[in-house]
Amino acid sequence: MPFPALLIPLIFWTAIAALSSWAVSRALPLRASNTIEINAPAAKVWELISNPQRASEWNEHIVYARPKEKVAAGSRVIMKARHPEAPHLSARLRPRIEIFEPNRELSWTAKIIAPWVLAVTDTTTLHEIDENRTEVTQTMGFSGFLSPGVPFLTSIEKLKESSNKKLKALLET
Repeated sequence: MPFPALLIPLIFWTAIAALSSWAVSRALPLRASNTIEINAPAAKVWELISNPQRASEWNEHIVYARPKEKVAAGSRVIMKARHPEAPHLSARLRPRIEIFEPNRELSWTAKIIAPWVLAVTDTTTLHEIDENRTEVTQTMGFSGFLSPGVPFLTSIEKLKESSNKKLKALLET
């Protein structure tokens, strides 16, 4: 069999693997989430979570974050984030704020390579229980055809739990 003929099965099985990976990423969204109750009004919680410069105080995987412009839906943030399992690995990201609803929800999405290859969405949702208590839910989700290859969702769940505990400690002291 001539050499170019060997490429046909290789191309075929590579295409099958890519299609399977894409199908899995569409069928099984990869998300990690954690919820905590904080003894603070939603406005006080919002003041902290909506300030990118303070994100590293409570969000363990963020080394730093700076807004490129006024923080609002559609604006970008310049950020450096560290890997949850290998803190010496970090990446510079330019996430776009997708949702910015004061006292309710803040969500940003960052592409890693290209959005269809791998993207991460980080969402913090506030639910006011009463005037002095707020339920905070942090969720991180991955999409794109490489998302099934993200093996560290358990680490992300622990990271979100730890971040929520830090957020609680900051706001309750």
